Amino acid sequence: MNKSRSKRLGVVLDLASRQKETADRYLADSQQRLRHAETQLIQLQDYMLEYQQQFTQAGQQGLTTDQLRQHQAFIGRLEEAMRQQHETIKVARQQLEQVKQYWQSVYARYKGIDKLTTKAKITEQQVMDKREQQAIDERSQRRNGMGL
Repeated sequence: MNKSRSKRLGVVLDLASRQKETADRYLADSQQRLRHAETQLIQLQDYMLEYQQQFTQAGQQGLTTDQLRQHQAFIGRLEEAMRQQHETIKVARQQLEQVKQYWQSVYARYKGIDKLTTKAKITEQQVMDKREQQAIDERSQRRNGMGL
């Protein structure tokens, strides 16, 4: 006997469900990468502010030329690290947007297949109900025809 349409669609729905779960993980991972990159930037900014404050306090007591050069070099490295982190965030946002678009397409496909599967089950149930009602009606007519 051939499988019912809802059962065949169930296989497709199962596959779409697995694809959706994978897309869910991709989306969560991408969001996590962006949050992590943003957190690292905040940490760099906080560290730079703290370092500047410490340097200012030390500067009130006087600094050597060497200390000033070291400070400027370190600030330059921090600024470069923050610039790179801004770039990392930009890339992470672009990737997140791409993953969101992928997730939306996978989710829409899953919902469409789910809706189609549900509709097929309802139609099959209606056909079975109709057949059952016809069988009941036929038995009732036979009983009435037999004089019972």
